[in-house]
Amino acid sequence: MNQKGISFRLNSHITSIAIVIIAAIVYFNYYFSKEVLVEKIEDGAVNQSNMVISRIARITVGTEEIAKNVSVQALYYFKNNDLGVFLQQVLKSNNTIESIHVELIGTKQQHLLKFSSNKQGQNICNPDSLAAEKFIFDLRSGRTKLAHGIWSAPFFCRYDNSHLFVSYKMPIYYPDSDNVAGVVSCEVSLKIMQQMLSKIRFGENGYAFIVDRAGDLISHPQKEWILKRNLYEKSPTIFKENSQDVVSRIKQGKSGAGLGNSEYLNNEAAWYYYAPITNSGWSVIIVIPEKELFRELHGIFQKIIVVSVFGVLILFLVNIFVFRRMLDPLVRITHAIQRFSSSPGKVRKSKNEIKMLVESLEDWQEKYGLLIKDQSKTASDKIKFDKDLKSAQEIQLNIVPSGKPAFLEYPEIDLYAMLKPAETIGGDLYDYFFIDKNHLLVAIGDVSGKGIPASLFMAITSTLIKTHAKILSSKDIVRRVNKELSDRNSNQYFVTLFLGIFDIRTGVLDYCNAAHNFPYILHADGTLQTLSKSHGLPLGIYKDKTYKSSAVELQLNDMMILYTDGVINSRDTGKHHYGTDRLEKNIQNLNDLTAEESVMKLVKSIMIFEGQGHQADDISILALKYLNKTENQA
Repeated sequence: MNQKGISFRLNSHITSIAIVIIAAIVYFNYYFSKEVLVEKIEDGAVNQSNMVISRIARITVGTEEIAKNVSVQALYYFKNNDLGVFLQQVLKSNNTIESIHVELIGTKQQHLLKFSSNKQGQNICNPDSLAAEKFIFDLRSGRTKLAHGIWSAPFFCRYDNSHLFVSYKMPIYYPDSDNVAGVVSCEVSLKIMQQMLSKIRFGENGYAFIVDRAGDLISHPQKEWILKRNLYEKSPTIFKENSQDVVSRIKQGKSGAGLGNSEYLNNEAAWYYYAPITNSGWSVIIVIPEKELFRELHGIFQKIIVVSVFGVLILFLVNIFVFRRMLDPLVRITHAIQRFSSSPGKVRKSKNEIKMLVESLEDWQEKYGLLIKDQSKTASDKIKFDKDLKSAQEIQLNIVPSGKPAFLEYPEIDLYAMLKPAETIGGDLYDYFFIDKNHLLVAIGDVSGKGIPASLFMAITSTLIKTHAKILSSKDIVRRVNKELSDRNSNQYFVTLFLGIFDIRTGVLDYCNAAHNFPYILHADGTLQTLSKSHGLPLGIYKDKTYKSSAVELQLNDMMILYTDGVINSRDTGKHHYGTDRLEKNIQNLNDLTAEESVMKLVKSIMIFEGQGHQADDISILALKYLNKTENQA
């Protein structure tokens, strides 16, 4: 990029900064939007899990109530020989229970008396009698004391190995006694729960499954995993990180959420939520693919990225157009100087206008030295020198604006300037241009010495002012121009400079005076004010020198006069100087005149004063009159 032009380099830097800012905004927007979305997803998962738990609880709690009622009435119906009919009636009125078993221990015999009832047309899926005897024995021996029943581990029916059941056992006690008379077992088919879960939608590919207190899967869309996979031993889903912590929380009956990978969904990234099921010791886990959760968010931010890319592209193209227009004078000056400074056959690889100007200055200074050395040898050399001198004069005249600017869109100001070199070319400079629609930069300076070296130094100074004008700070512009002038100033040239940034909305002038002549402000009431503050040494001597600045407010119809020392150093035939007293007196006579009339009147007074005397130094005068304040613009 070092070989590119200054407009391209500026554009690249600004575009890069814009890309970084836009990327940061998009990233943080995406990050916080995702955080909000995850919170909403968790709320939705809680609601869905509550719905699942509520539906399962209807089955489990209902079964527990039925078992409790049967345990209270079983002995009564047994004594009346109606226990079988009673069980059939209970089973008929409850759709969730597949079968009911009552096992009683007789008062005299020790073997079990069994009473069973099942759905019509189905085989009775008896629970394990030995398990019932052990249950009763534990209750009688005091090893187990239950005020309520317990849920058994899931088991397959002996008549159907694909049909999974779970049983709720409730002890039967003799009236007004703690003696155990038997046990009631209510069998519930887990198919009911699986069918219920399959009807609940969790996105497009999401699913839910249930584990018992031991961690065995008792319900899952992958039927082969039921009772063959244990969540606590080897997770068939999710738990990507901190799996032991998650398992511990599930065992403790707590709820929570996280991100992981689903084996059931081919290890696809997924979001999960787990919660306990009331009374049963079971837990339900909901799993939803991550891409489904954030699909809408990703779609929105893809559109934002596309719009941002087009925005950056438009910014890049607009910057190219603006910078080329703004820096076109700099480019033309650079190429003009380069044409006259480059040696025949020498090819410059750099396209950096500042670097080209510096190299051209060095080459031109070298050429000028050789030209002066050899000018006495031949007449042809003299002609060539005159030609170069004329070219330099043309370049200098192209650098400084001529006369009255065409600022038709700015009725707030009236501005006029004039440069009158003492020789063919000189070292004075002035410049004015709008940095933006509200800020006008005005500058005037005087380079040490005269002739071509002074004009080249003046050209570089003018170019550097334009390059750094965007800073909108007079002292910072002067500081940067000084640093770059000092870097390659082997001949120790220097320039005095007055630079101001005038806000046409407020009339405030921010200015920095680097050892230049003090400007004047002619107020509308005829009083004359001298801006008698100096803010530092001339430019080009010490590159690390810092500068200060001041501010002054121009009122309506106030006029500021800038000039170089060629004005006050003008001499008449008697070697008397024009002087500041004569200049101040003539300025006080400029009331009610335009900027152009004021400059022309001052120049005329100098010419009359000099008479037939020779002009000893370059003369430059700039007048700025403030005519009208503008409305504050955005």
